[in-house]
Amino acid sequence: MAIRGEVARFDLPNRRSRVPSLGALTVGALRGSGAGREMIRHFAHQAERLEGLARSSALPVDSILELHLRIRAGGERGGLLSRRSRISAKTIETSGEDKRLVLERTLPRAVDGEASWILRESRPQVGFRSVEVGLPWLVSSVAGVNEAGLAVVGGPLLWGTPGRDGFPTSLLLVQECLQRFEDLDGAIGWCCKRPVEGEQTLVLADASGNVATVVVCGRKRRVQPGEGELQLEGGELPAGEGDHARPSEGVADRVCLDPVGRRLTIRLGEASLETGLDESSSATTRDSR
Repeated sequence: MAIRGEVARFDLPNRRSRVPSLGALTVGALRGSGAGREMIRHFAHQAERLEGLARSSALPVDSILELHLRIRAGGERGGLLSRRSRISAKTIETSGEDKRLVLERTLPRAVDGEASWILRESRPQVGFRSVEVGLPWLVSSVAGVNEAGLAVVGGPLLWGTPGRDGFPTSLLLVQECLQRFEDLDGAIGWCCKRPVEGEQTLVLADASGNVATVVVCGRKRRVQPGEGELQLEGGELPAGEGDHARPSEGVADRVCLDPVGRRLTIRLGEASLETGLDESSSATTRDSR
């Protein structure tokens, strides 16, 4: 299993206690203080996902939480989430003379032994359904679109705070916005108020064609309303690789989000998969090779 493999890669505990505990989720070395406590306290939905991942993979909650605390430092410790990638918001032509804004993010490839990207659908009991791209052990996603037509993309984690102190990673905001909001106004307000830290740029768009970026720098936020198309690039290159490892337009693995169509298209190698949200309870998919 990919989650157990990632825990083993960092030599974290892999035995889950078989003894039921009445202790609160906020008790323990990681959950009782610092960024772990703040994640449990301020991101209750993500905490539930964390417990679900730990339970389904038969791993300790603290081991999954430790993976999330590691990536806050960004750079090399951020792993795949900090690698070089490009984000763009651009207008495409659809049938007839219609045009619509889409968000796109390139997806760097995992190195040997590293967990790679997955496509998933979230169906929370409270909130909006969404289709997303993330990592097997990650409670948030890096890019997704929900059934209301809100699309969110998280850029590379550039730097942050090592250790266990401070606030949780800003990447949690991607999933929070997808679950909670249908347009930019509510999502941007949420991004500006939640206690997170690091250096990262989030790009958001809704079905009305509005687009904006939220820049997280330390614990500060800056909102930049969009005006048409934009393109951002940043992140770390894998060790030992130079400029040739930059994403190449037209061939790089990527995810494309269509807020109007409530659809996500992901390309990994030669395979391309399109999935979307209709009026039924499940996503619809189409595979092309």
